[in-house]
Formats: sequence, structure tokens, C-alpha cells
Amino acid sequence: MTALKSLKNIPDSSPTAGALNKTYGRVRSLLFFTGCGLAAMLVLAVPDKSAAQAWQLVWQDEFDYVGLPDSARWNYDVGGHGWGNAELQYYTANRLENARVDGDHLIIEARKEAVFAGRDYTSARLVSRNKGDWTYGRIAVRARLPKGRGTWPAIWMLPTEGHYGNGSWPDNGEIDIMEHVGHQPNRVHSTVHNKRYNHLSGSGRGGSRLVPDATEAFHVYMVEWTPRRLDFFIDNDRIFTYYNDTQGWRTWPYDKPFHLLMNIAIGGAWGGQQGVDDSIFPQQMLIDYVRVYQYRHLPQISFEAPATLEAGADLHITATASDPDGPVGRVVFMQGGGKLATVSDAPYEITIPNAQAGCYELSATAVDGEGWSFTEGPQSLQVGDSCGRAPYLIAPHAIPGIIESENYDLGGAGVAYVDLTPQNSGGGYRLDEGVDVDYSTDRDGFDVAGISRREWLEYTVDVEEDGEYAMEARVYVPGTRAVFRLEFDGVDKTGRISYANPAALWVSVRRTGIHLTKGIQRMRMVMESTGFRVNWLSFRRISTTSAELPETLEPAALQVGYPNPFTDTTQLTYSVARSGHVTLEVVDVLGRRVATLANHHHEPGQYSVSFDADGLAAGVYWSQLTAGQFRAVQPITLVRR
Repeated sequence: MTALKSLKNIPDSSPTAGALNKTYGRVRSLLFFTGCGLAAMLVLAVPDKSAAQAWQLVWQDEFDYVGLPDSARWNYDVGGHGWGNAELQYYTANRLENARVDGDHLIIEARKEAVFAGRDYTSARLVSRNKGDWTYGRIAVRARLPKGRGTWPAIWMLPTEGHYGNGSWPDNGEIDIMEHVGHQPNRVHSTVHNKRYNHLSGSGRGGSRLVPDATEAFHVYMVEWTPRRLDFFIDNDRIFTYYNDTQGWRTWPYDKPFHLLMNIAIGGAWGGQQGVDDSIFPQQMLIDYVRVYQYRHLPQISFEAPATLEAGADLHITATASDPDGPVGRVVFMQGGGKLATVSDAPYEITIPNAQAGCYELSATAVDGEGWSFTEGPQSLQVGDSCGRAPYLIAPHAIPGIIESENYDLGGAGVAYVDLTPQNSGGGYRLDEGVDVDYSTDRDGFDVAGISRREWLEYTVDVEEDGEYAMEARVYVPGTRAVFRLEFDGVDKTGRISYANPAALWVSVRRTGIHLTKGIQRMRMVMESTGFRVNWLSFRRISTTSAELPETLEPAALQVGYPNPFTDTTQLTYSVARSGHVTLEVVDVLGRRVATLANHHHEPGQYSVSFDADGLAAGVYWSQLTAGQFRAVQPITLVRR
């Protein structure tokens, strides 16, 4: 059987895979009569392509046993609460009638019941969660689909943990490798869902293909998931590609571990659109195998840095990087989870001047042109004689410059920060410390969230020269007020900075007239209100004659329409901070203007205008506010009764 296994492991997208997979069942039966000699001849007759492939098999279930699905690979989702889709079935666990292996296939069976746990149908939903979880890979499932009105089989993937946004669907993503609804016979769909694109907002992204014998024959349903894109295949034919637009988690939450799910739902918002035909039951989805491959041609990297260094000296780090199937795109040098520098071309080296006393963890990551990466490290570095307080990125934050809020000093609670909760409930960055750092809702990256009055953060800064500085803080004010102050070496240099924003938006708040002295010092951000978030602080030196700058950098702000979703009309509210020409338009998902609601000079103030959607089709539209170079966009969803 060893020779036969090597034949089975030819990658599913290779030219020979389709034919081999279709004949494998017959070969397995013939071996009972002819022994392993036939298998050896078959392997000799078909070139083994696996050695030439960049994908390596790392997880599989061939279902060559009898009984319940292998508990080392599969869990069950159990229940009959509709699963968010108004589904009619009850998913069972460890029930042979709904999920069993017959020595050749996994059989997931949907059944009509008299009554089972309050439901008229039973089925099974197998999941690999915590037993098979992957970030990137080629996931291939060979299956024959059930048929009949009311069936809704799926082979799909969900994140194992919630990292982004609301912590759940759709912010953390969904990958639908295969979906089929019985009222559209043999039409197979592949889809992605995320914060920006999902079916609830009418903005889903996906593709479909008519497979004439999908319910009569086996086909390979596969996704090839890389850092750059998701490619969906039926057999060897690509039916849909979704690209990483590099705009962050709202469109690409697919950089965390996902697990596999396989199930037959009955009815539901999609599967039950034309009702359920009870005469069809029982219905089965037969699965011949599940195979997961991971990419093995990763770039390689090694780096050199001293283990110890004098405080105040320059730190020099060099790296050597290569890629087996192409050029190295870049090398990223890190301290902990923070980026020190990115170098695009050899020689890969950086110098960090004025390294401060402390203990640090260094690493380096090589990234190739397709986004595949490999990290070397961490490697410990001690600068000076102590391991206490230290700037997170080794050198002080420069003023003038930008200070990311999440890069507060090393040193721990009571030294570098005070946070009233002991754990990082944000879940985004520096998870071993107590500050609530979350994935940013402003732009890609992180921000400090969960702020409470009496908390503070400290940063080691290096002021370039004596003078008067302007400070800009990027804060989110959730319909209340953000209040904070900045101390330098224990001296309050700003007074209370307060900004109220009933619209619950990210804003840039400024304070001028901040007199700073040259040199390295500790800046403490003291929180005096609760509930706001901070993305970054920025400083620039100004002359003593500079005019006072406005409290907000944004010349205008646009609120989400109310109501939203709406059926006929919605009210759009916007504010203008500086006099000038302002336009407010509504565009469709293709960017075509469908209405102009304002196009004239505005004085500072708040404005409101009604948008009447008469004559427009249901769907997602975008309200778009323009003031000079500034643009704000908010989605509005039109529904029809």
C-alpha cells in the first residue's frame, strides 16, 4: 500500500490528478486480488509529480476506515438553532445515521425525522477546529454532492479565533470552497466574506460554475490560499480569484489560522428559497478525501546582531536572504512585534543610533514576491547593564516625528504604563502586557483601546532641539469626549486636551504652544476620560509666531445615514469645520453618481439633507463628501419591501 499512497499524493491540481483520483477507487479494489505488484506498475506508469511541486501534503483524511469520523481529526458542531441562516436541521454528533465512514468515503447524510430535538431534519457538520488549523495552504476535497430542493451542502472555512473588528463574522472572514443549493441543480459556488464584502450588505465576492454531474460524480473542490490571493478551483479549472488589496483586515482577514467545515444544511435563507422537497430524503454528500498542502519553497534568512552593546552606541544588524524560486522582495527587521525597518534590496542591513539601555528581542523576516515569508529569531540583545524600562523599538521616539500609541515603553505595569485591567483585552499586539491594544478601526495597524480615566502610557522620546511644538493626536471619540494631557519628565506641558465628538468618528486633535527642551526624556500620556481610542501622536516644531491651528485637521466629517438600511429615504448629516466649497454625492458600487445633494460654498457648521432613492434598485450605495482634497465615504444600504 505504500506505493499506492505515493500515487494518491500527487498534488490535486497537477495534470494527472483528475484521472488518478477517478480511478483510485477501482485500483484500491483491484489490489485485493492482485497484491501490491499492480500498484508498483501503476506508479511506474505515471510520473510522480509531487517532488517537483512547491506544495507539501501536511494533513489528510482518506477515509479508509469504518465507523465514526476520526476523532483525532474531526469535531462536530451541534445544535438546531438555525445557525444564523434560518436553517431547519439539527446537527448531531457521533450519530452514524448522519456521519459515518464506510472504508471508502465519509458519508454526511441529511435525514427527514419524525421529530429530533424539536427539528424535522437531522444532518452533520464536521469541523477540524483545533485539530486542523492552517494559515495559507492548498485545501482539496473530492466529493459528490447531494441533490434535491432544500439541500444546501458546503465545504468551507472559518477562522479558529476572532482577531479583528467585532471578533466574529464577518470581520474575521469566511472562505467558501464549495456551496450548492438544490433549487439550482449542479450550479457550484465559491465565495469569500469579510467586513467590506459580504452577502448581508449585498457586496459579496465570488464565482460559480455549472458542473453537469456534480450530484452524480466526484469532483475536486479546492482553494489555493496564499498571502496574495485566494484561487478557487473545480477539478483543475479556476472559477474565481480574490486578491489581497493590502488595505488591511477589512478586506483581507485571511492571514490567521482557519479550519475546515463540511456539512449539509436543510432549508435556510438560501437553500430554502423554494422550500424543501421531503420526498428526496435521505440525501448524502460523499467525500473521498480531504487533503491539505502547505507551501514549502519559502524564502530563507539569517541575521547577525551583537548579544550585548554599550548604552548609547549604534546597533548594526545585517541579514542574508534568498528564495528558492525567485528574488527576495524585502527584509523586515523587528523588535518584538514592532517594525524597526524594511530593506528592499541587498545588502540587507540597518543601523539604529543611540540604542538605549534595556533587553530586547530581535528577529528578521524575508518576504518574497508572492508574499511568502520566513522569520529567523528571536535573538536576545542586552544594551547596557539593566533590563528595566526601555523604549520599545530600542531607540527613543524622535520629536519631531510620529509616535505609534502601541509602541509604549518596555518595563511593564507601574513602570511603563498603568492599565486598570490586567490583560490585553484588545488582542492585537503585545499580548503579554496589560495595555488594551487592538487592530485599528481607523487605518491598518493598531491602536490603544479600552481607555479608562486614571490610566497612563509612557514613551522615551528624544527632542531634537529647544522650541515650540505643535502636537496632533489621532483619536476616536465614541459619541462622548476624549480628555488627556502630556507630561514630559513629570511636567505637564499641554494642560487638559479635550475634544467632544457626538458623531463618533476618528478625528485629528491638535494643540500648539508646547514648549519642549532638547534631549531624551519620558513623555507620559495621562488619560482623563473613559472610552476613547488613540492611534498615534505626531509632533512638529513651529515658530513662535505661528497662528493657533484649529482643533481638528479634518475640514469636514460625514456621518452614517439614518436610517440605515433604509427603504425609501435616509437622512445624511455632515459637518464643515472650514469655509469652502463642499460637495455631497451618492454613487453606486461601480462609482457612478446617482445623486448630487450638495455642491456649493459652505460656512462652518452642521448640515443635514434627505436622500430619496426613488427609482433605484436595492443594494449598497455610497454617500461621498468632498471638501478640497479631503474625502469621506459612508455606505448606505437600500432595501425594498
